[in-house]
Amino acid sequence: MIAVAGTASAVALLLTLKQPGTTVAGAASQAGAPPANSAPAGSGAVPAGGATVLGDEADTQFGPVQVELTLSGGRITGARAVKVPSTDANSRKIAESSVPQLNQAAVDAQSADIDTVSGATYTSQGYIRSLQSALDKAGAAGAGEGTGQGSAPGAGSGADAPDGDVPGDGSGDVSGEGSGDGSDPGQGSGSGATESVLGDVAGTQYGDVQVRLTVSGGRITGAEAVKTPGSDANSRKIAAGAVPKLNQAAVAAQSADIDTVSGATYTSQGYIRSLQSALDKAGL
Repeated sequence: MIAVAGTASAVALLLTLKQPGTTVAGAASQAGAPPANSAPAGSGAVPAGGATVLGDEADTQFGPVQVELTLSGGRITGARAVKVPSTDANSRKIAESSVPQLNQAAVDAQSADIDTVSGATYTSQGYIRSLQSALDKAGAAGAGEGTGQGSAPGAGSGADAPDGDVPGDGSGDVSGEGSGDGSDPGQGSGSGATESVLGDVAGTQYGDVQVRLTVSGGRITGAEAVKTPGSDANSRKIAAGAVPKLNQAAVAAQSADIDTVSGATYTSQGYIRSLQSALDKAGL
């Protein structure tokens, strides 16, 4: 009896001892749970006044581009391409390299007035068109609007621009040469709004050519061939080599008065005809 009583007492004493690490706080610590009232980092909450705007898809020869903007307080705080050309490994590689540069340029410029990235002309032009559409949807400040009030009265009769409708560059400085009485106030449109103009399809011996222009402030800011000869592998190869040169020449010349590319006469001639029709439609 004495032995049994002694054993029972020993067991009771052991049960009353506190075991380390078994409190609620200790258990939570051992399980890796966060402390009470803590908030997860990087929740992705949009800052007050922030919003995202998705631009329209812009088709390119190698696939569509679509830009999403983050805006806060009337300013672009972030830009990203949610769709990029990916028809082949080379297109994906070009997009991977150029899109971060275009994103940064959009934030820096606070508009769609950004340069194309060297070696990524098609991707850049598609990016710029989608970016402009996002800005248009957001009604963001700096979406390419110029003053265009024509503060300097024209010194001439405005013969070079009928009815004084001068597609200005936003500055409104129209000097207007001539012998007139200066009644033309020189009020340019100066809107600087970017628009896309699609030329007519021009048939060639090896397939159709169709040119699309991007125009802003009365100037060609981008050119691309949305249709090129592709009746056979050689035609496609010739077009791939010639079209980027023709695009660049159109922007540099600001007209259809460009040279044909050596070895790509038919493609060049079709390009020039479609380019001229796009210029006619744009009133340039």
